[in-house]
Amino acid sequence: MNSTILLAQPCASRTTHLPYQILAAALTSACASLGYAQDPAPETSLSAVTVTATRSEATIDTVPQSITVVRREEIEQQVSAGSGLGDILGKLVPGFGLGRESPSTFTQTIRGRNINVLIDGVPQSTNRNGARILTLIDPSAVERIEVIRGATAIYGDGATGGVVNIITRKGSGPVAHVTEVGGNLSLSHPSESLGTTIRHTSSGSKDDLEFLANVAAEQTGAFFDADGDRIPPSGANQGSLAETRSYSVLGKLGYKLDADQHIQLTAQAYKADQDTNYTTDPGVPSVPLRGHKSRAISGLELDKNEGTENSLLSLDYRNEDVWGSRMHAQLFTRDYKTVYAPFRRHDGTKPGPELFQSFIDSSKNGGRLEFDTLLSERHGLTMSWGADHIRESTSQSGYVHDPAIYAASGGRTFQSTGEVRTWVPEYDIVSTGVFGQLEWQATDRLILRGGLRHEKFDVEVGDYTNLNGGAVGGGEKRYSDTLYNIGAVFDLDEHINLYASYNQGFSLPDMGLTLRNAPAGSSFATLNTQPQVVDNYEIGVRTYWGSTEASLAVFWSENDLGARSGGMNAPIVRAPEKIYGFEATLDHRFSDTWRSGGTFSWVEGKKYTATGTEIGYLGNDAIAPPKLTLYLEHQTTPKWFNRLQLAYSAERDRFPASSTSPYQNRIDDYAILDWASQYKVSKQGTLAFGINNLLDKQYHNTFAQTVVTPGVYGNVAYAAASGATLHATYKHAW
Repeated sequence: MNSTILLAQPCASRTTHLPYQILAAALTSACASLGYAQDPAPETSLSAVTVTATRSEATIDTVPQSITVVRREEIEQQVSAGSGLGDILGKLVPGFGLGRESPSTFTQTIRGRNINVLIDGVPQSTNRNGARILTLIDPSAVERIEVIRGATAIYGDGATGGVVNIITRKGSGPVAHVTEVGGNLSLSHPSESLGTTIRHTSSGSKDDLEFLANVAAEQTGAFFDADGDRIPPSGANQGSLAETRSYSVLGKLGYKLDADQHIQLTAQAYKADQDTNYTTDPGVPSVPLRGHKSRAISGLELDKNEGTENSLLSLDYRNEDVWGSRMHAQLFTRDYKTVYAPFRRHDGTKPGPELFQSFIDSSKNGGRLEFDTLLSERHGLTMSWGADHIRESTSQSGYVHDPAIYAASGGRTFQSTGEVRTWVPEYDIVSTGVFGQLEWQATDRLILRGGLRHEKFDVEVGDYTNLNGGAVGGGEKRYSDTLYNIGAVFDLDEHINLYASYNQGFSLPDMGLTLRNAPAGSSFATLNTQPQVVDNYEIGVRTYWGSTEASLAVFWSENDLGARSGGMNAPIVRAPEKIYGFEATLDHRFSDTWRSGGTFSWVEGKKYTATGTEIGYLGNDAIAPPKLTLYLEHQTTPKWFNRLQLAYSAERDRFPASSTSPYQNRIDDYAILDWASQYKVSKQGTLAFGINNLLDKQYHNTFAQTVVTPGVYGNVAYAAASGATLHATYKHAW
C-alpha cells in the first residue's frame, strides 16, 4: 500500500496527501493481504491523524499549515522502487524538490527555502550547510516522516522553508524479528552495477521494558545512464551514492516508570564510505556548456575516500501529569563529519591550494523542554510552551593535494601533501529559545491558533588564516528576535476545511560561507551575518467527497535579507526576496482495486534591492521548476499489488542565454516513470520489486543542469542520471 497523509479532513476516513495517498478504508483488506497493518476507519468519519511536528500532539485538520505525513507503508513501497529518503520526499511531498541519487540535498528545497531536518526531534542540519542531511539513517529504521511546508520557528533556527521530522520506529508488542535481503542492478549494464542490501529489525516489549534494534548494511554498485555509460561516482561534484558501502544502526531502550511516566534512551549511527577506482574525466570539452556530459575514467587514486559519518544519542522523559500538564524533556548530543570529493579550485595561477578536498566537522549538544497545558476545558483553550538550548561547533578544513602528480596522471591521482588547511575556522553558535503556542476551539467549526518564540544567539569565532593565506580577525556577536504566528481553521461543512495562517521563520546565514570568503585584513565584526526573518502567508482548502479528495494551498513568503550562495568562491548574496506559489493535490478511488491521483507544485521567486527595485528572478539553486506527480495503483490479485508513478519536472527558463551569473540558466524538462510491486509469498514472507526509470530515459536531473553555469562547475559536472534500474528485496518475519 502507498498512502501519504497530507491532511486530516472532515469525514475523511484517512487524509492522504493526494498524490500518493490512499483512502485507508478502501485499502484495508488489500493492505492486510500484503502484510501491512492498517487501522480500519469508517468511510464517513474522521480517523484522526496525529502529528508531533508542531511540538505538541495535534490532528492535522486543526493545524492552519500544510503538513505531509509519509507513513511506514509508503516508505517501504518507495524503497522497493529504489528510492532513498531524499527521493521519497521529492516524489511524495508537494513543494519539495526532486531527489537525485546523491547524499547531497543541494537544490532540494521546500518552497524555495532551506529545511530543518530532525531525527526524533534531534536537529541534523548544520549552520555550515553541507547539504547532506537526508541519508543519515536507513529507511528501514523510519516509522514516518512529518513535513511542515512553509516557514516556521517552532523548532528554532533554520526552517525558513519548513521542517522535516524523521520519526524512528518503536519497540512495542510481542518480540518480533524481520530480516530483509535484496539487490539492484542497472538493466543497461548489469555486470558492474550489482548492489546488495541486508536489513534486520528486532523489537518488542516485556512488562514495562521495551526495546528496538535495527541494523542495515548496503553496498551499491556502479551507476550507469540510459546510454549504458558509467556515471562518474562523484556525481555532479556534490557526491553520489554509487560504489558506496553504508551502515546504519538504531537502538532504543524504553522503560515505563508508572502509569504516567516513561523514559527512553536512543542511539543512532550512520557511516558511508565510497570506494571506487573511477573519477571524473577532466578532459571533457568545456564548451558549449551542457553540450557534453561528464564521463568516468578509471585509475583513481585517492588518499581520503568521500564519505559521511553521523551519530546521535538522546534521552527522552515523558510525564502525562505534571501539575496538570503533559511534559516532554529531551537531552541530546550529535556528531557529524562529511568528506567531499577533491576539486580543482583554480589553474595554479591564483592564491591558495590548487587541488583541495574539504571536510566538515560539526557537533551539537542541547536539550528541549515542552509542556501541553489545558487552560480551560469549557472554552477549549490549550497552551503548548517550553524552551530549547543548543550549542553547535562547526568547522570546514581540507586536504591539499599535489597538482604536479595530478597533472601527470591525467587527473586520476589525488595524493595528499600532508597539509591540512583551514577553509572555515571552528565557530560556536549558542542558541536559547522560549516559546508559547495557544489553541482555542472558538466554536464547533472554528479553531484559532497563535503564538510566539523568542530566540537569542551568541556566535563566536577566533582569529584565523583564510585558505589563500590572509589573516582574518575573529570576534563575538549576539543576536535576538521574537517571531510570531497566527492562524485559523474553519470547517465550512462536513466536506470542506478552510485554513489561513501567518508564520515567521528565521535563520542565521551560512556562517561558513561568510567566513571562508572573508578577505585578508577583514574581521568577523565587519561581516554581514545578520539573521534573516521570513514572513510566510498561506491560505488553503482541504476537501473530501466520498471517493475523491482534493486540496489547494496558496502561499507567499518574503524577507528583507536573503542568504544565498553566490557561487564557489563568491560571498553570499544578502538581497531581499519574495517567493510565491501554489500546491494542489487530487486523489480518487475508482473501485476497491483501482485508485489514482497526483500533485502539482508551482513556485517562483524574485530578489530586490534594499529600496525595493526588482533585480530579477532567483536562481535555480533556490527555485525548482514546476513539478507534476501522478500515480496509478492496482490490487491485481489478493496477494499482488502494483503501482506506476510519474514524476515530471517542467522547464524553467527565466534568464537570458548570455547570463554569466551562477545558477542562472535554462532548466530543461524531464519525466521519469517508476514501477513498484509487492507479492505476498507466504504468511511471513513478502517479495518487493520495482524498476526506477522504467522507460530507460536518458536525462540530466535538475541539479546537474543547475550547477553547470559560469562561476560554479563546467561540463565535468554535467552528469547524466541513472537509466532503468531493477530493485528486488525479500522480507521475512520471524
